[in-house]
Amino acid sequence: MKRMTSWRRIGGCVLLLTLASTAPLRAEQRITLPKDVTPAHYRIEITPDAGALTFTGSVQIDVEVHKATDKIVLNSADLVIDAAALSGEARDPAISYDVSAQTAAFTFEHAVGPGAHTLSLTYHGKIYQQASGLFALDYDTPAGRARALFTQFENSDARRFVPCWDEPGLKATFQLTATVPAAQVALSNMPVESTDSPSSELKTVHFGTTPRMSSYLLFFGMGDFERVNRNVDGVDVGVVVKRGDTASAGFALDAAAHILPYYNAYFGTPYPLPKRPDRGAGRQPILRRHGELGRDFLFRARHPDRRAGLHPG
Repeated sequence: MKRMTSWRRIGGCVLLLTLASTAPLRAEQRITLPKDVTPAHYRIEITPDAGALTFTGSVQIDVEVHKATDKIVLNSADLVIDAAALSGEARDPAISYDVSAQTAAFTFEHAVGPGAHTLSLTYHGKIYQQASGLFALDYDTPAGRARALFTQFENSDARRFVPCWDEPGLKATFQLTATVPAAQVALSNMPVESTDSPSSELKTVHFGTTPRMSSYLLFFGMGDFERVNRNVDGVDVGVVVKRGDTASAGFALDAAAHILPYYNAYFGTPYPLPKRPDRGAGRQPILRRHGELGRDFLFRARHPDRRAGLHPG
């Protein structure tokens, strides 16, 4: 009886510890950003160096100051902010970081008044080798090893790509520009609006503006890809594969093209974006990803003897 009582006590303690560890955080325990300044629109320019696993970036953030404040706080992790300026302010703010909270603060000499402002930042950061922020994925090709770049922001890693209000409720629109090797393909949520050639080795790709959305939904990818596509009811439906593997795209493209009319009928409204999320197809080591809000998502098939699409990496 004593032994049974002891086990009951131990079991009760384990249950209490389990319940405590899975209980949701109270509001006062969560780290959230101040609500006196919120974002409306981001204009992001990014230049990755895949070989060095680094990138440089700049962002102009249209913000709304709701009440006078001498400090603007946003999320930033593993980024170095090289310069900061706010429209209407003659002097640049002081920059400070809270590493544990993953925030950066911009402190001004006097309070910034309510209204619309633009916060301009230049910064640089690291490309990871695991799926967080901007990360690299290496794979084999007949010509040897190749490297592709992707972003993984869910649930709170957009702050590793751009200083931002990285909370799901603080939605904004995003306009992304990427300078990438001229021979490679850049991918993002929205279609390409224009492409410039700053040099023979590089190209600058300008993507359209996204709908108003959470920061974790933003996507960027870069690599030696090819894309096959089909117009379905005015929507560009596409499949992205590694170069030379377009023959494997047929099944995925057919499936994606059939799914879109079904969803339109099911929800009773047409798909709202000009481009549907691109799919991937093929066999190892093809890169595939799927997603929402127009992202070009790619995954890697784990099993070369099974149809890609059933085993996302």
